[in-house]
Amino acid sequence: MKLLFIGTEVALKNSPEGIVSRSIIEGFIQNNWTVDLISPHMSINPRDFGINQHYTISTGFLFNKLQKKISGVEGGDFLKKCCGILEDINLADYNVIFLRSDPVSIHSIAVHINKKYGIRCVCSFGDVGSVNPYYSKMGIAQLRKKNLGAIEREVIASGNIITQTNSRSISLYKQNGFDVSRFFVLPNPIAHTSQGNSTIPVSESNYPKNIVDAYNNIASSTKGKQYNFAFLGSLYGDRKPDQMFKFFSQYENVSVHIFGGVRNILYEKKGFFYRMLKESGLKKIKEVAVKNSFNNVHIWPFMPMPVVSKLIDENFDAVINIDANFSPNPFLSSKVVQYISYDKPVINFSNTGATTDLLEEAGITYFVDYQPTIKNIPIENLLRTCTPSIDIKDRYTAKSIVGKFLSEINL
Repeated sequence: MKLLFIGTEVALKNSPEGIVSRSIIEGFIQNNWTVDLISPHMSINPRDFGINQHYTISTGFLFNKLQKKISGVEGGDFLKKCCGILEDINLADYNVIFLRSDPVSIHSIAVHINKKYGIRCVCSFGDVGSVNPYYSKMGIAQLRKKNLGAIEREVIASGNIITQTNSRSISLYKQNGFDVSRFFVLPNPIAHTSQGNSTIPVSESNYPKNIVDAYNNIASSTKGKQYNFAFLGSLYGDRKPDQMFKFFSQYENVSVHIFGGVRNILYEKKGFFYRMLKESGLKKIKEVAVKNSFNNVHIWPFMPMPVVSKLIDENFDAVINIDANFSPNPFLSSKVVQYISYDKPVINFSNTGATTDLLEEAGITYFVDYQPTIKNIPIENLLRTCTPSIDIKDRYTAKSIVGKFLSEINL
């Protein structure tokens, strides 16, 4: 069986969506599929994660991001160049053409394929599009909502298979009048587990010096502290750290370590503009911590998943998730799926929704909601209550989630 995978985020080394996209590709390969890839230039070798043939597209990154900021539609030159590449590929050779988006607009390529070649595609969404609660605000958000909704309705009407990361997202589309008869759940897979990797050295022989230095600094900074908690990811928009800092301010013996803090692209791209945005964003996080009377916060760069897994395995007592304050919450961050692989307590700041559904599956029913009253709970009780009691890791391996999806769409 042969797959053509089309995506933009897959090219980003430490982006959560990039990591997820590469894991899905690996899931197909583990299910004995051959995978060809169309994507922007990659800083990692595509053959290192099993790609058979890679078609590279150069993109105007800054222009595309500006376009998305205004209209909600990203990827203008990628879409055009991708359609050009398709002219030189025999699409009949593929059993499935699979498009994975963070930007919804990439699925316009599926409509092009439908009309020109008469082939249905799988359009896999890394997040909700026009039904995103972020777009409930007035002004430019309504323009984005309208543009994305038009793309989604055309993609659905063309008969393509649609995937979302969780059933809450599908319900939200149904509530907004979309035909969800060809929607399927394709969860984000576990990208890398800590199990069995504790003996892998983090040295300059297999990682750059800045990663090794950060690793050593983190390892030393967690020593002698009674409780060390880790948050992986970005804090932006309505995903804010205020509630977390306010909650942990009641404990004197807790350190919070944030890996990333701002969008990963600000670490990956070079230049004064990106560095300025990164420094400004990190400064705001520290100001919010002080405002909420919490001073024991450390911020580290995004790091490769094997390094993060090793650090969490050996140096941290719990991991933290922060969702945007939407109720019900339709978002299921890839980090939460990753967290269940660590067998560590998961302290979740959220409302009822996709995240709490997954954690309940693992036996964790407690979460810190967004009500104004902070509940005082002894730290030992908190950790015990937030520890997984049901092992669900095997359900969320890349091989498992892709295999289940393939059986459901009956290929």
